[in-house]
Amino acid sequence: MIRCPVCKKKLMLSPTMQVGSQLGCVNCGSVLEVVRRNPDELKAVPQSATHNPDSKPESYA
Repeated sequence: MIRCPVCKKKLMLSPTMQVGSQLGCVNCGSVLEVVRRNPDELKAVPQSATHNPDSKPESYA
């Protein structure tokens, strides 16, 4: 069991997740990256690093 570094919510990592994998916190929505396994360590990824300016939102119309 590990905690979100932003909101401190308890999170469960899948055993198959590797260093460099990214996941979203279910509580605060922060994007987190696995920095180390055994013991597990997460770091918050800055929003600017997750934004792709070339991506366009999907249209449902």
